[in-house]
Amino acid sequence: MLIDSAYKSRILRGDKVTTIRYGSYEAKPGSEVYLVITPSDTAIAKVRITKVERKKVRELTNEDARLDGFSDVKELLRELNKIYGELYGDDEVTIIGFEVVKRFKDGIPLKWLKGLNYREPEEIARLYLENQDKLNFNRETDFIMRRIYNEGLGKAVRTFGPKKVQQALLKVYHGLYNEGLI
Repeated sequence: MLIDSAYKSRILRGDKVTTIRYGSYEAKPGSEVYLVITPSDTAIAKVRITKVERKKVRELTNEDARLDGFSDVKELLRELNKIYGELYGDDEVTIIGFEVVKRFKDGIPLKWLKGLNYREPEEIARLYLENQDKLNFNRETDFIMRRIYNEGLGKAVRTFGPKKVQQALLKVYHGLYNEGLI
């Protein structure tokens, strides 16, 4: 689920627990999705959808605004109009409630998640360490996986650089896949 980076801190503080989308937006309560901030396309959290509600713009309330991180419905409508263009009372919006189930301290580039078939880097590193006797990778890949597992993705990227870390993750992912381990 894409969210503008301006809302990142509100979401991580718990001040914004909904997102309001123009039109009919498909989401299923109970499902878990990655919350990706734009324009960097970085996953900052995994969230569980708690509710999906459709309303007309004129039906939006101060409570809807508060849950979305705004002081009142007027402030909310100003922001929605900036994002979507002028909205009218009969226009439909979808309110998607969510709760953060896992924060990513360092953020995960969306293209990395896609390349790993939406497996998190720490999971790839854990599976690597649990199954390294079945896998045959060079020392650098081993060091990178251990750094991700022990100190996090951000530390690994700062130490080895993003390109080497991404290549190591993809290599290990495919090795695990080929061995039937994921």
